[in-house]
Amino acid sequence: MNIRLSKTKYLNGLQCKKLLWYIYNEPDAIPEPDATTQAIFDQGHLVGEYAKKLFPNGVEVDHSETFEAGLRQTRDLISKRVSIFEAALTYKRCYARADILEPVADDNWDLIEVKSSTDLKDVNYHDIGFQYYLYTGAGLKIDKCYLMCIDNSYVRKGDIEPCKLLKKIDVTDEIKTSYSTMVENNVAEMVKAINSKTFPQIDIGAHCNEPYDCPLIDKCWSFLPERNVFFLYRNNKLPMTLIQEGVFELDKIPEKYEISAKNQIQVDCEKTGKPYIDSQKIKEFLDTIQYPAYYMDFETFASAIPMFDNSSPYKQIPFQFSVHVVKEKGTKPEHFSFLADGTDDPRPEFMAKLKNVMGTKGSVIAFKASFEMYILNKCAEVLPEYQQWVDSIDERIIDLLQPFSDFAYYHPQQDGSCSLKKVLPALTGKSYDDMEIGDGGTASAEYCRVTFTEDNKDKKKVRKLLEEYCGLDTMGMVDIVEQLYSFK
Repeated sequence: MNIRLSKTKYLNGLQCKKLLWYIYNEPDAIPEPDATTQAIFDQGHLVGEYAKKLFPNGVEVDHSETFEAGLRQTRDLISKRVSIFEAALTYKRCYARADILEPVADDNWDLIEVKSSTDLKDVNYHDIGFQYYLYTGAGLKIDKCYLMCIDNSYVRKGDIEPCKLLKKIDVTDEIKTSYSTMVENNVAEMVKAINSKTFPQIDIGAHCNEPYDCPLIDKCWSFLPERNVFFLYRNNKLPMTLIQEGVFELDKIPEKYEISAKNQIQVDCEKTGKPYIDSQKIKEFLDTIQYPAYYMDFETFASAIPMFDNSSPYKQIPFQFSVHVVKEKGTKPEHFSFLADGTDDPRPEFMAKLKNVMGTKGSVIAFKASFEMYILNKCAEVLPEYQQWVDSIDERIIDLLQPFSDFAYYHPQQDGSCSLKKVLPALTGKSYDDMEIGDGGTASAEYCRVTFTEDNKDKKKVRKLLEEYCGLDTMGMVDIVEQLYSFK
């Protein structure tokens, strides 16, 4: 096989050579990225466009024609000593496009890799290390290596200022002395793995999710039984040990292993098939609820490039709320909702309408309430006239997560999770499975797509789906509390 290893495939190979083998030998086995993953890719492209603004005289290589044409244009631009975007070079079996090549003194170049993250990870060093190896091998004299990433302390005031949004970090020493030196051997091992008749035998492990979630997880983990040891609540190490010893099923964990009280509840429930119920703890929790009760849930989005004044990179912006109000215990809930429309900052309208709904007394109930309070406090930083009201909500709020994270109730169908998406079907039989929008990541991605892009022909449908999804969250909480009352 005539193998050309790009920097992306090099990073795939560092994560798992089995993944790399499939990319080259059975590419159809790799699923397409979902909406959430695609949204992350799109954010990266947008950040790259702002990075280019820091080099106003830069020229971008045209890769729309042949592979060789891109290489020729790159060499031509190198000879002209201009800033180059997407400069393409090859060396041995390797190929890469540099985000930015900047000419500096003495016929040298600075290599700049742009990242949409706010902090640097080991994989980012491997990324630019591969490029340094390739470009120097191809004859370029690289002076400095930089990783350019988002400065999350930046606050937008008017037009985006790329020089403040982005920060440049000198990683030259690490790249020249460490990360670039291992590329040659790594590439040789990867080529050998790719050319193998069968995929490498690699056990599952932490690398399946680091530095990225592997697209082959479902395939590689399919040998596990449906009820497996990875359901152990907040126990990351023991499942791998058990797998290595051939223990796969949750109810087959040997007694020689010391596990937490919560894990023991899980194992016991797995053996009996019945839920664990601590009626006293549940009663103590329910006794804290005062009526009228306001069941509240938010949906938010975050963008690398702040979209509105007084917002920062990756800071959550609320665009939707659902509130179910139960005036007295056992009465039918009344539903209120808000879903922002248009491209203006949704926070002022969000806060105004939410305040009108919430009343001045009674419990405010949220699932993982720390998130809702975080959003409200961040909004109050921008809209300080709401701070006193937010403080009053904080005094009234109750976290419905508590009886489940405390294991006052646990059902084996929760699969070791205390999330609303697992608790609701286990306790009430209601589920998100048949919903086209069934999780927060998809809700955020779809809202942004139909609101801020031209890909919005299905906007009316998506907004209806968003209303249904967020409404199920709060109605689901009402149903959960009603069910908990039956255990008192």
